[in-house]
Amino acid sequence: MGTRRGRYLALAALALVGSCTKVPITGRPQYNLIPDSVMSSLGKSSYADALAGQEIARKTEDAALLHQVGTQISQVANRPDYAWKTTLIESEEVNAWCLPGGYIGFYTGILPVLRHEAGMAFVLGHEVGHAIARHGAERLTQQLTLFGGLAGLTLLLDEESTLDKGQRSAVVAAVGLGAELGVLLPFSRTHESEADVIGLMYMARAGYPPAESIPLWDRMSRAAGGSRVPVFLSTHPSDEKRQDHLREWMPQATKRYERHQRSYDTTAPRW
Repeated sequence: MGTRRGRYLALAALALVGSCTKVPITGRPQYNLIPDSVMSSLGKSSYADALAGQEIARKTEDAALLHQVGTQISQVANRPDYAWKTTLIESEEVNAWCLPGGYIGFYTGILPVLRHEAGMAFVLGHEVGHAIARHGAERLTQQLTLFGGLAGLTLLLDEESTLDKGQRSAVVAAVGLGAELGVLLPFSRTHESEADVIGLMYMARAGYPPAESIPLWDRMSRAAGGSRVPVFLSTHPSDEKRQDHLREWMPQATKRYERHQRSYDTTAPRW
């Protein structure tokens, strides 16, 4: 028993070393206990679960474009150790996500809202931003009690954890496929705003006009059809706040775009 306890403490100490880091681009201090290898493993298994039973768009022009733009965004994200897989899902749902390790899901229902390639680049940049900023690991760090505290951390570090249905649901929520009210609510708003900034910079560095991120949120509002969740109960900032935040970072993004601008019109209507 003493040996096991000592092992727990040793592994926890190792996890604490380097657990305080800074998020790329924004520089926000971040506290994470979960190693990238564990999060990537969880992302891979959650990806398989999320795609199970879904109708996948294969060998279509839209799927090819998604792969193309996803490759461009992942290149500027500069994480060659991530899987960077993109899947276009046939669904009316207006949504997209990226799990730890670079596993991306995109729904066809969001395409008309994006309107063009540049719109796709921003949303891809935003979702990739969640993975690069390790938001899933940050949220899961807060939920370690669901895995038995220190003992659960040890299992995660050893990549030996077997999750029951409730625990898997918690992981899926933490890595980005769900949302919870309560203590995680303010963090989620921070994560969304942060992913907007990272996405803005990534689209600019990939050669897409960052200014297109502003009207995209107007289209998102119209797509919501006026049925809006009050901001104080939402895990996402209001569209107006997102636009204001993007405008604050726009001068930096514009400079990056001017150095990498593509030779063709990425705002030509497509959907």
